[in-house]
Amino acid sequence: MQRKHIYVNQSKVFLIKMADEYDIVDFVYDAVEAANTGLLICKGRSETGIEDNHIVVNHLSLTDDQYQLTNHLPVNVNVFIKRNSNGTSNRPLMKDLVRAVRKSIEDNIKTTDGQYRYAEIQWTTPADIKDGFDCMNIRINCETDK
Repeated sequence: MQRKHIYVNQSKVFLIKMADEYDIVDFVYDAVEAANTGLLICKGRSETGIEDNHIVVNHLSLTDDQYQLTNHLPVNVNVFIKRNSNGTSNRPLMKDLVRAVRKSIEDNIKTTDGQYRYAEIQWTTPADIKDGFDCMNIRINCETDK
């Protein structure tokens, strides 16, 4: 069950829905999309057999009790860049894309219409997830209203 609270601003009363894990993934997705990388961005998982560079936004599992107690949700942004034909990394492209995504997350996840939102990038680290691709995992700790 989602909780709601009332936000009063200049004689207007708004009923704000409290963010759940789906809303938070949407906030992060929107911030990644604002980076204008030109890559396909997927929520949850990428399509089977995808061969192009892409980004996947998903959250780590928390029970409702854990989320309700902490109002924090860890979210992964995985940037997948296809390896060169000789098996080497396309480091310049990965560097540019990861920097753009990180900056966009920092710039675009903010309190909106009275709903508190904060995102802290905890780390960026390589991850060996998909054959033929290099992956950088950007871990974000998202915090919203309790």
